[in-house]
Amino acid sequence: MNKHVFVSYKHEEQDFVEMLIRQLSAAGFKVWIDTEQLQAGENWRESINFAIKDSFAVILVISPEAKASQYVTYEWAYAQGAGIKVIPLLLKPTEKLHPQLEMLQYLDFTDRARPSWDKLLRRLFELQGEQQPHSVIVSRDAPPAVHTSVAALDSHNAEERRSALKSLAQMNHPTAYAALVGAVQHPMRDVRVDAAFLLAKQTNYKDSAAVPGLLDALSDEDVRIRTAACKALGDIGDGAAVSELLRVMVKDSDSNIRWQATGALGKIGTAAVPGLCTALRDEDWKVRRSAAEALWSMHEPEAIPALTEALVDRNDVVRQAASGALDAMGAIAVPGLIEVMKTSKEVMISRAAADMLQKIGSVQGLEAVQKWNASRSTGNTSRLGTW
Repeated sequence: MNKHVFVSYKHEEQDFVEMLIRQLSAAGFKVWIDTEQLQAGENWRESINFAIKDSFAVILVISPEAKASQYVTYEWAYAQGAGIKVIPLLLKPTEKLHPQLEMLQYLDFTDRARPSWDKLLRRLFELQGEQQPHSVIVSRDAPPAVHTSVAALDSHNAEERRSALKSLAQMNHPTAYAALVGAVQHPMRDVRVDAAFLLAKQTNYKDSAAVPGLLDALSDEDVRIRTAACKALGDIGDGAAVSELLRVMVKDSDSNIRWQATGALGKIGTAAVPGLCTALRDEDWKVRRSAAEALWSMHEPEAIPALTEALVDRNDVVRQAASGALDAMGAIAVPGLIEVMKTSKEVMISRAAADMLQKIGSVQGLEAVQKWNASRSTGNTSRLGTW
């Protein structure tokens, strides 16, 4: 029987491939990639040919960069010619794939919050001719206690499922950790959510593998679970949670949870800025205020134009929050405020930017305001662009 999985990819996707290798290894598969196996001076093509022939499957990581790579194209084409199954993983939207690839059913990995690890592993086990009777896949070499807990995850008794997850979380073994990661993709929602919370706590909120289950928890009927999910997602800080946290910040019926989602977005940082800037223009003033408060602690220059617009918001609470966010940036905000003051077509917004620059009080900002005022008093705006 062929012994390994060959991974074909472009080196720009190295971070994803490292995660892929961890998932495959945890399930008991051996992995062949050229960065590790090819030695200096070896005949590249001969080594690749041999490695592909000795595999039982080739995983093709699809991205625009991979599509343009002659080496990646050679690898999947050679695999098809050698009768080796090719499993395409769509990592980034890619147009006009080769007709031979268009015929294959790909696994969608474009949504980082909901990767299709379970489908991939099941497909590999099918190709190996092995049966995996349980929803969560673990290595055949896993300790008996791990196999027992994994089997209990499919129990009809909710308490047995919960107890099995706690057992996995307490085991100091790589396969137990892998099983907990797999449980985040379990068909039963309670298993997904409980596994996510346990995984997040076990890894001190460092592992983004918990994110899909925590996103499920954001829709739970229990207010306490939704609140805890917001906090955990903020602590993990993965940008994949931004869209759902924005939804909660805008639409959740509980004001405390909306506030928790606001705080979580603030912790996530840069990835949340575009969505928060959009929320600054929401019809609901409470949403606009929450967006400004989330941006308050982030000190992100990208948010300056939207925050400056919010300085003239019709609601005074929103105006105060936007002012506080810009004031907290201090000197960081000065270049952006100068640009808004110079280029905005709305005089009120330009005036608000000038007032904020005076409040911050930097030399650069005060000089810019002085020139802007002088240009307005003379009616000469042609020299604004020469500052």
